[in-house]
Amino acid sequence: MYSAFIWYFLSMKGRIGRQEFGLGLVGLVLIDMLVVRIGVKLSDGGPRYYDHSPPLEWSILHSLLIASLWPFAAILVKRLHDFNISGWWALTILAVPYLAQALSIPYWIPYLLVAATLSVLPGSPGDNRFGSDPLPRMSA
Repeated sequence: MYSAFIWYFLSMKGRIGRQEFGLGLVGLVLIDMLVVRIGVKLSDGGPRYYDHSPPLEWSILHSLLIASLWPFAAILVKRLHDFNISGWWALTILAVPYLAQALSIPYWIPYLLVAATLSVLPGSPGDNRFGSDPLPRMSA
């Protein structure tokens, strides 16, 4: 169990199916939302008139959110591997804010489209160069 958890959230090797990707993505988003909610509650200590530095809670909050980028990248790379695509293509996700700005749309819409596409399209059937098929398929 422990090694499966480590592999799922920290390893960039292997393949995962649509359901595993969707559940992992939703789980990580919920955890990040909880971290932000707790951080906002902790830092809401009243007015601060002369101290312009961010409170310690915000530093911890940002550190936790940055640390959560690795699990997001791990499940994204494994999902791309299921399509027989190199995980390096996940770096194109860095261009999404610029694309959204060029199209004058909110930045979260392209991210939502990418997540929905990867959650709906089936991966390549059978084994590929990144590992065995995550879905057991019935042979005729």
